[in-house]
Amino acid sequence: MNRPRLAVFTFALAFLASACVKEEWDRFGDSFGKDKPSQPEATPRPKSKSKALQGAIAPLVTIEGTQLMSVRGYGLVVDLVDTGGADGPDEVKKYLIKQVRKHQEIGAPGIPTEEIFKGRDAAMVEITGLIPAAAKRGDRFDVVVKALGSQTKSLVGGRLVLGELKLYAETPQGVIEGKPLATATGPVFVSIFDQEGVATSSVLLRTGFVLGGGSVTEPRRVRFVLNDPRYAITQQIVARINGRYGGVNPIAVGQSASYVDINIPDEWKWRKRLFLEQVAHTTLNENPSILEKRAVELVQEIDGPDVDFEAISLAWLAIGKIALPHLKETYQHALPDARYYAALAGIRMGDNAAAEVLSTFANEVDNKFRLQAIDELGFATNMYGAGETLRKLLDDPDDEVRIRAYRSLRRRPHPAITSKVLDKDNLILDVIETGGPYLIYVQRLGEPRIAIFGKQLKCRDDAIFPGDRKDGRRLLTQISAKPGDQSLTVIYKGKRLGKTSDQLSAPMNVGELVEFLGDSMKRDDEEDGGKVRGLAVPYSEIVDILYTLTKAQSIPAKFQTEGLKEGEEAPVEETRDRQESEY
Repeated sequence: MNRPRLAVFTFALAFLASACVKEEWDRFGDSFGKDKPSQPEATPRPKSKSKALQGAIAPLVTIEGTQLMSVRGYGLVVDLVDTGGADGPDEVKKYLIKQVRKHQEIGAPGIPTEEIFKGRDAAMVEITGLIPAAAKRGDRFDVVVKALGSQTKSLVGGRLVLGELKLYAETPQGVIEGKPLATATGPVFVSIFDQEGVATSSVLLRTGFVLGGGSVTEPRRVRFVLNDPRYAITQQIVARINGRYGGVNPIAVGQSASYVDINIPDEWKWRKRLFLEQVAHTTLNENPSILEKRAVELVQEIDGPDVDFEAISLAWLAIGKIALPHLKETYQHALPDARYYAALAGIRMGDNAAAEVLSTFANEVDNKFRLQAIDELGFATNMYGAGETLRKLLDDPDDEVRIRAYRSLRRRPHPAITSKVLDKDNLILDVIETGGPYLIYVQRLGEPRIAIFGKQLKCRDDAIFPGDRKDGRRLLTQISAKPGDQSLTVIYKGKRLGKTSDQLSAPMNVGELVEFLGDSMKRDDEEDGGKVRGLAVPYSEIVDILYTLTKAQSIPAKFQTEGLKEGEEAPVEETRDRQESEY
């Protein structure tokens, strides 16, 4: 079919690229002295002044496959109820109708009929996304959806289905599309915040995110391309990598004199870049005495001029536990940079003494390594001391420190964090036990997630939502409380039938309120009064409610969300595994 010409990505995707899926890959090549690490050229890298790369694999190769991959496709957003539209490009409509028929033939659940294209309950959308470097099958990434038809007024409350993402290229002969590389499905999040994380009345109702909605179906290859192709060197690299890092399955596969394919182990799923950096800093010589000598030389180098501490740390990590006794001497070095990067290598090798050093950095106010240390402690999931440091930092006066500590601590089961998944994939609710000030943190990257700092946080009896609104959003919920009320009054307008509920009683406790609003619709048994226990209010609206009530201080807490500033990098973190799409 003839596709519309490849469009320029929306503004929303522009900052998605800079913040959501960057994963620090742009910095990956910096360790090897390249000017443009995101687009490696087939030329040898300049020699580093540091001994960290002497004799290592990195100077011999150019690493291919570390760029983000732009993909695009078309899909259908359903559950809109009179805010969608039946219009849109004929080519896209024909394509989606064909997709509906195909999925109905195989009996996929939840697929709408062709009648949906005639009403206002759905919208045809363009889907754009960026598949991360080194992505494996099933890896998740955020996507942006944008309404195509002029009739569509809002995507708020909708759900993306039938999303299929491909690589497109413009040629003199027209647009060429590749095979499907990913699928996309899930609830649409229409953000009330601008790029800096500030609430705005200029909400883009026709554009939304599906957080973690993209799912990779074709894994992306990572390859070490030899700068000077020689089969003997290829085999030496393969043998060294598999000997150092391999298990049952080989890490490196080389069937050519020109390149070596790298399979990143599953245990490095959340730290792929670090694994590749470690491999790149690995020397071809595996003689233990030579490696120990190298470790000592790197320790001595930290007292010299223009020290590349990060490269040295990675080189120590590549050497392995042979280097650990010499690293321990550096934990007490006079230079903070030396202490930090030595401890960084040590904790990655499982050394508890290194975790104590990083805990010191994490607790020091105004320390330049403080936030990085907090992030690193989050990966030390088998170290009790690291977990306790993070738990105490939940009470810190600095909101950014508290949020970083929370994100790190949730990598492990911990009694300070109680987590619930509401309505299958509407959102994840984390309630955090902390003695610090009340704080609400909402995510708009990676997955829909709300963190309530303070189990006892309650609404005051002057709450009102939505109040005076002028941004055109269609809201499903009204919330109010009068002085002296012991519960909130909620009125909910169902999307399907358009009926307004009776006055419902909702808890004042904020964590319980979010659960009441966001969980699946259900009602107690009649003998228990038949009370409603869930309304399935969309994540977008719950975020709006929390922001509005905190702004008015009807909820006495600070409100925080990510800013998506140009060039900002989102922390790499483990996201919740989801059920695979039926599509």
